[in-house]
Amino acid sequence: MLSSSMTAITGILIPMLVCTAAFSPTPFARRVPTCCSSSDDNNELIPPVSRRDFFDGSLMTAALLTLTPTKSLATVISSSANKAGTLDALTMEEAEQRFRAGRESVAYLLKNYNEICEGGGDNVRRYLGTVGTTSGLFGIQKAMKTLADKADDIVEYTELATEIEKTIQQADGSSYMAIFTVTSTSGVPPEKYFKDAKIEIERCAKDMDELAAMVGLQL
Repeated sequence: MLSSSMTAITGILIPMLVCTAAFSPTPFARRVPTCCSSSDDNNELIPPVSRRDFFDGSLMTAALLTLTPTKSLATVISSSANKAGTLDALTMEEAEQRFRAGRESVAYLLKNYNEICEGGGDNVRRYLGTVGTTSGLFGIQKAMKTLADKADDIVEYTELATEIEKTIQQADGSSYMAIFTVTSTSGVPPEKYFKDAKIEIERCAKDMDELAAMVGLQL
């Protein structure tokens, strides 16, 4: 955002400077009294500044503004304790903790599913980690990417990790539909979408158990 702002400022600044240089009257020499004398003979003559010199200096200033380095948003938020939302890589210990937390969120969601559904589709999505950042499933992809280093069969591991992501996405989609079906003319009750979401969540739990066993992770 800062980089875009600097570019916009430069785009305004350069034309203004060019116009100022082009239409300024011819500079003239002026006398400036020296610090210790009031006599006209001791006044210093300051050489005039031409439009060309003024224009060159303006361009240099504008160029420096555009080249000023800026911090990216990822750098700013990387100091957060929750590294799942940053570009920082997780250590193996952090990945294991994150995966366990994700599995716990799935278990809690299934155990209290009916009650959570009463809070609406977004409430279910919150436990899926697709709304907000409080769920243990938030950033689960990054955890699985780190855990892949412990997999003996990387192909099978990747397929299973992809399946876990797919079940979360499918459950999220069904929960999202449950929000709008109440006011739609489709006649489909939200319970139907919540049921579909639960099927995907149960698959997610099963797949997470298999992936944990694949890398020797105790849940």
